[in-house]
Amino acid sequence: MQYRFHQSMAKVQFIGGGFGNGKTAAACVKALKLCKDYPGCNGLIARSTYPKLNDTIRREFLLWCPKSWVKRLPTKDDNTLVLKNGSTINFRYVAQKGKESEESKSNLLSATYDWIVVDQMEDPEFSHKDFMDLLGRLRGNTPYVGDDRTMPHYGPRWFIGTLNPTRNWCYREIIKPLHDFRRGVMNSKLLCEVDDQGKPVLDAAGKPTPIIDLFEGSTYENVENVGEDYIRTMLATYTGSMRDRFVFGKWGALSGLVYPQFDEGVHLLSSDTVDHYLHQLRVSGFEPTIVEGYDHGLSRHSCYGLFFADDEGNVFLLDGFRLAGQTIASSAARIKQVRLAHDIIGDECAPIFADPDVFRRKSGSASSVGITVAGMFNEEGVRMQRGNNDIESGIAKNWQYLSLLPAHGHPITGLRPSSHFYVADRCNWFTDEITEYYFQRDGSDDTTDRPTDRNDHAMDMWKYAMTSRPRLAKFVGKSDAPPAWMAWNEIERATATVLPRHK
Repeated sequence: MQYRFHQSMAKVQFIGGGFGNGKTAAACVKALKLCKDYPGCNGLIARSTYPKLNDTIRREFLLWCPKSWVKRLPTKDDNTLVLKNGSTINFRYVAQKGKESEESKSNLLSATYDWIVVDQMEDPEFSHKDFMDLLGRLRGNTPYVGDDRTMPHYGPRWFIGTLNPTRNWCYREIIKPLHDFRRGVMNSKLLCEVDDQGKPVLDAAGKPTPIIDLFEGSTYENVENVGEDYIRTMLATYTGSMRDRFVFGKWGALSGLVYPQFDEGVHLLSSDTVDHYLHQLRVSGFEPTIVEGYDHGLSRHSCYGLFFADDEGNVFLLDGFRLAGQTIASSAARIKQVRLAHDIIGDECAPIFADPDVFRRKSGSASSVGITVAGMFNEEGVRMQRGNNDIESGIAKNWQYLSLLPAHGHPITGLRPSSHFYVADRCNWFTDEITEYYFQRDGSDDTTDRPTDRNDHAMDMWKYAMTSRPRLAKFVGKSDAPPAWMAWNEIERATATVLPRHK
């Protein structure tokens, strides 16, 4: 793994995996080589906090850096290393005083860099915005003096990051798009070459050209240095998902997730695919079952989801929203807009399954004698009914929909095993929540049966929407809609009829 990493010349390079697999050392060695081959370059080595910076990657870098190269070591007042050939390494951290403070900006964004290394990017203090901002600082033009003609003539303007397996923004925004590309699925978030209009530049095979490289491996990749005793201790100490993540370097294993079965590679579909599937159902003579859920908030987020069920019992989250500071009138208007966008008439829908709290008049408040929230929605033309607020039964039901069943075929590809629940990728707010939705922990750091009560608006909405198991789509006969080949703009296939559906 380390050898392949050192051969990479991608603009963005990530090395990850299990504990002790040598990723930090590999990043330091690569940075030192850049210092040698680009004399006078200005580089950045960053970590989330000052103690982590000095205790981990700065210490590792100084261990690998030849003492004969050093002109000036970092000090307490100036955490900068200067080499005799003029290369400068700035050791910086992400300030914890808030992203808007001047200190936060100066720690990472006060200069133009020839190369950047960020260690343990999954640390909570480091955000996606920090990553994007740092890419904008790679404007250095130090000339290359090495003997490899394939190296960039200036810069090299590379971003190098290390990370352990998580399912936070690092996975969603960076790792998963590359995983998707490698298995033949195009993800719009993939870091790739684009034209002046921001559209991916395709090669002769019609595929985009990534500007990112990823190297990942288990702790066994570095067994010669960490020792078999270290790995045996890890295997004895960590169990289950902790072992999968921190020893074997698997991205999908997270301890304490409420819905660990959710896999974006399985349950997330492109919005175009879901839209086309819904259209195909309709022109095939089926009447999809429409289901809606709503979780109300004032200063907190209000969340609405529009679902449909097909004739095979599959449920799709088609569209919706999660927004803070919504009035009842604005939420009702948005619900109507979402319905209209998918040719769904509100009068034909069953009342929305909603938080039971919207039907109550709060005692001791002005609302105890007035109209309920549900009543005010009704005045706006949006009807609601009480949703199931039982947390355990709601989770158990949704687990069943997410589970892969050997005898069930995928509604699009027909492949088995497959689940009964899918999400259109326009609903990224749903994906953000479900991949960060954990059970609470007790004083012994063991998980309880109660989920964390924060950032759970989409999860509550989903629970309400699934109050009643959605009935199967009903066959009502062929519609008068144009044939499927017209909907897909495949005019040349004039002999085509409705696209085949997998059973």
